Amino acid sequence: MRNKNIIIKLFTIMLLVIVSFAFTSGDGGKKTTYKGNLYAGDSYRFFINNIEMPMNWEGVLADVSIDGREGGRVGDNTFLFSGGFFLSGKTNGTPWANAVASASRIQDYERGTYQFGTTDSRNGIYVLKQSDGDFADSWMEWKDAVALGAYYYDGDGDGQYNPVDLNGNGKWDPTEDRPDLIGDATAWLVIKDSQRPSLRRFIDVTPQGIEVRQSIFGFASKGVTGNMIFVRYSILNTGLVADTLDDVYFGVWADADIGGSVGYTDDLVGCDTTLNAGFTYNDGDDPQWGATPPCFLIDFFQGPIAYVPGVSFTDNNGNGVYDDGVDTPLDTAHNVQGQVRGVKEYPGALNVGLSSFVQYIQSHPTQGDPNTQFEARNYMLGFDKFGNNVDPATWSFGGVFQNGVQLTDTAVIRSLRINPKFMYSGDPVTKNGWLNIGPDDQRQMSNTGPFKLIKGQPVDIVAAYVVGIGQNAANSVTVAKEYDQVAQLLFDTNFPTLPSPPPINYSVKNGSNFIDLTWDTYEQANYLGVDTVLGVERRLQGFYVTAFKTRSKADLVAGQVNSKIVADYQIDNFIKSVYQIAPNGGQNLIIKEANASNRLNPTIYSDPNSGRIRLRLERDPFTNEPFVKGHEYYFAITQYYLNHQVIVPRSGGAYGSVGDYYDPVGSAYEEFETPLIYAIFGEDQYSPAFRGSNGEHVGIADGAALKVLPVDYSQLTGDEYTVEFFEDKDQAAGTPYSPFWRLKNNRTNAVLVDSSKTYDFDTTKYAGKVTEGFVLKIKPITPAIDLDSVSYTPSANKWFLNFNPDNSLGVFYVGRDNPQSSTPKMGIISNAFSDAIRSDRLRKVEIRFGAPNSGKAYRYLNGYSGTNINRFQNTVYAGYVAPSDTVGRGAVGNWNTTTNRANGFVDVPFTAWIVDEKYGEERQLAVGFVEFSSVAGTNPPPGIPDGIWDPGTSSTPSGNETIIIFDAPYDPNGNQIAYTGGAGTNKADILKGYVLNDSNASSDDIKIAASKWFNAMYVVSFKRIDNASFFSEGDKLIIPMKTYPYTSADKFTFKTLFKGQLTEDQQRALFDKVNVFPNPLFGFNPATSYDPANSPDEPFVTFSNLPPDEVTIKIFTLGGTLVRTLNTSDKSSPSSTFLRWNLKNEDGLRVASGLYIAIVSSPKFGEKILKFSIIQPQKQIQQY
Repeated sequence: MRNKNIIIKLFTIMLLVIVSFAFTSGDGGKKTTYKGNLYAGDSYRFFINNIEMPMNWEGVLADVSIDGREGGRVGDNTFLFSGGFFLSGKTNGTPWANAVASASRIQDYERGTYQFGTTDSRNGIYVLKQSDGDFADSWMEWKDAVALGAYYYDGDGDGQYNPVDLNGNGKWDPTEDRPDLIGDATAWLVIKDSQRPSLRRFIDVTPQGIEVRQSIFGFASKGVTGNMIFVRYSILNTGLVADTLDDVYFGVWADADIGGSVGYTDDLVGCDTTLNAGFTYNDGDDPQWGATPPCFLIDFFQGPIAYVPGVSFTDNNGNGVYDDGVDTPLDTAHNVQGQVRGVKEYPGALNVGLSSFVQYIQSHPTQGDPNTQFEARNYMLGFDKFGNNVDPATWSFGGVFQNGVQLTDTAVIRSLRINPKFMYSGDPVTKNGWLNIGPDDQRQMSNTGPFKLIKGQPVDIVAAYVVGIGQNAANSVTVAKEYDQVAQLLFDTNFPTLPSPPPINYSVKNGSNFIDLTWDTYEQANYLGVDTVLGVERRLQGFYVTAFKTRSKADLVAGQVNSKIVADYQIDNFIKSVYQIAPNGGQNLIIKEANASNRLNPTIYSDPNSGRIRLRLERDPFTNEPFVKGHEYYFAITQYYLNHQVIVPRSGGAYGSVGDYYDPVGSAYEEFETPLIYAIFGEDQYSPAFRGSNGEHVGIADGAALKVLPVDYSQLTGDEYTVEFFEDKDQAAGTPYSPFWRLKNNRTNAVLVDSSKTYDFDTTKYAGKVTEGFVLKIKPITPAIDLDSVSYTPSANKWFLNFNPDNSLGVFYVGRDNPQSSTPKMGIISNAFSDAIRSDRLRKVEIRFGAPNSGKAYRYLNGYSGTNINRFQNTVYAGYVAPSDTVGRGAVGNWNTTTNRANGFVDVPFTAWIVDEKYGEERQLAVGFVEFSSVAGTNPPPGIPDGIWDPGTSSTPSGNETIIIFDAPYDPNGNQIAYTGGAGTNKADILKGYVLNDSNASSDDIKIAASKWFNAMYVVSFKRIDNASFFSEGDKLIIPMKTYPYTSADKFTFKTLFKGQLTEDQQRALFDKVNVFPNPLFGFNPATSYDPANSPDEPFVTFSNLPPDEVTIKIFTLGGTLVRTLNTSDKSSPSSTFLRWNLKNEDGLRVASGLYIAIVSSPKFGEKILKFSIIQPQKQIQQY
């Protein structure tokens, strides 16, 4: 997002606005010639990059006022007052000259063509933009431009322009027609030299039948290529006066005012013959630009095509004309037409280069504005206005320098043989050569010629306007020339156009008290723009949304804040904030890192099935008040990109490292904005947006919640659905517990989503797979036992130390799918987790204490199996311990004399029970406990393996004989072979697991045996306070559940709203509220205050709550006279619930003030009668 506190956001789209003409004249000062308010199409603000260039439909550049803003600008500062051209030649030996040069008060051209005339309704400025996409409306409108002479690409070769997507793939293909779009935007117009002599500056010149098709194009970039626009003049001799116009010269003319009206008298000009360029720069600091005034440069890239005998071809037959196949070509001319139309070659011809560069000054006697056609012609030939060479040795506005020192000896200067046709051809940076030393209000003209204009053969000339801003005035010249070389590279490579990012596909819908702005993200997230010529690797970095108070996109309107960024989103990659080099060499923050909640997961937001953003606005962004019904609100969505070929880590390091990034050249950041988005609050009343519905939950899970978010209302079925949960039997060990869920349509019985593990309850995010019009949001639940609420009852009988997991005391869940805390340390073994228990098996459990033989438990001994080195790593079922295992390791009590082994299933004074109210279960569970060898050291400490469960005291070194509660029903006979090893040959090891090889073992038994802790549900470790403290019969330790997870016992049901529409009864009730406002209307409608297109003197009333389908409104006077009939076609859109009446009758005349009756008719809901009053503003009626 552009940080608007640091850099003011420029306009980022071109606005088609309304301008008329008022011709002014006079000397001194700067006056904008073209102003007014006629109709759309007569003027246009070309603003695709850093350069803002207004133009009108008569060929004038810069000197055009649009919304009170004129001049060629970068930011708020001016570099160009007016741009245009001069043209001169001879017709049957008679000289002529004409021009479009507003600062010199010359306007010899009118809009349109000779064939169709000045008043043709098709005359205007035609605009093409890459961001519009293929086969956009502008492509169809180009048909009119083609009829007026515009170029196009004839993909199907039928000789006609018909932009049709022949294969229906939504993309342009080379076999299909397309308009002459070059760069990211092209503006085209046609003018003719038909101005009658009485309105010409040169009244003795008659029209020559010349048409000029003028194209302006540029690249949407904030970097180097954003500092240039291109102008193509396609000059056509219609043949109305002569078949051939000879000795023609063309000059690109400009009145460059560096600093606008406050700084235009300190300008200097120069030319660079190696670049074919002329330029204007400042003599130092500027009142408007300060210490960094720019340099404005015009470069000829493509001169006219000319066949010159002896130069471009050998005239073998001596007829003075190049004959293909007869004459020998010595050169080849080129017509560069853009990537689609290609480069056309002309063997035997050449492109004429810069033939002269001249400067003239307002009101100067010998070098002032041309007053006659002959003076204009002399300038185009490189002379002064009277046809004399300007002498570098004596010209007072210039000086010749060597290494910064001005030469004064005229003989020495003349010996340098400086070509006078190229005024000020020296280098102002190094101060060498002929330089302009008289700052003034300058005009410059770069000329090319001679060439011929032959009937029906257009001559294309291409120039560039380049603006360079350096660290000071002189450095700006250097920067402009460097930029010009980039422009030359673009020309040489036929204007390679980096495909613009796809336009944003957005929609607007409002609910009862909010506005939803929704757009897809996947096309932008997958876009990659690469240009190896320009060194570009353009990738999406984010979006931001701007609200506007009025229909203007200006940041300020009438001095009031008009724009406000209301949301920003960023791709969640390695880039945080982004800084850009500032003009003073510092750094500006241009992208501020977005909040974590607005970071976009690239995987989700690049997926066509899930990539979307919905911004919900609850209040007016400017007043913080609720939205007002019927009020228009304005927004724009901006997508912004970074050139990854340019950016570097701000703190150093390698590209790709996480952190802030820096743009050292100022060209990495680009943004592309939607047109103004209109949201009329209340327009969707009959099918409003809604916040979504909750699923009805049945089951066990704690805090279970499901939200149904409508995304595509048109796909909502109104059916009932069920979401069910089921176990993932193949869930990877060690991964968090997460059951599958499936979605089923209960009417069709179709499973729409199966085996999903998408748990996301962020209802502000609408990313996700859309199913029958909606996205499901299921709240994730992490199961948990309530360790803080483990209780002992009666509490007065508590006999053990407070639980402390760090000391391996307490209740532990040892499943790997949801570790609740550290695991208990058993001897030298710690961090052992079970793979045979799942969180869905957790229940509320009681340990009941009683008589010494209350129940039986599986007994495990540590320190008796294995070698003396590893014996403490083995904790085996006691029934495996033989007399030989006890040698040197301590006696083992509770011995079975029959088997001569320790007893493995022994009496214990406790039992374990599931007592779970949620599940409605009460059942006894299998249990076990662990004893340690009595011959041990400090780790583990010695135990008392007597077969009698006793956790020991805090003052004795005895082990804390841990209780294991298994997820298995209690077997009083101890025949659960997974816990004992059964008849197998491998010892059952509770802490390490083992391979169960009993032939009677089931697959579940084998899985349980292989796991550490087997399938222990809980492990409980006590330590007595002292020898006198122990349990009493009837005591209980209660292990509660804090959070139950989703299991197969849970399900949700819900219904959607068919098509998102209200029920018929709700719609009828809304129709009963049909109204008209304001009522009464008293002269002025407040709605016009935020719509510049509506004059306060042109009020209207609005009918509200109208149904979205067919409706008719008949308006009568009290006397019963029908004044006006309105219907659905008069709405802003057919689905709108509003309709405006402009207070005019069927004849388009204003109605009188008074009381009126409106009958609102709907075929579906009947009629509603309204009465309303109108008090018209006083206004002079112009016609009857």
